[in-house]
Amino acid sequence: MNREEYLRKIEHTLRDAEYMMRHLYPNFNSEKNAERFIHSCLKANEALRQIQRGNMKTVTRYWRDEE
Repeated sequence: MNREEYLRKIEHTLRDAEYMMRHLYPNFNSEKNAERFIHSCLKANEALRQIQRGNMKTVTRYWRDEE
């Protein structure tokens, strides 16, 4: 597997995990941990998109803003 294939596999895995949690908790906004999990998956996918574009500076800034 090459780099792009690994990144695409990670993207699909993150998306699948998010969808499974949404399925388990359809009203996830009322479940704090489920909401955090989904938010984390969305955030990770955004960072992954930046990595796929070769934009590591944005990834570093994006994650540090939240710390």
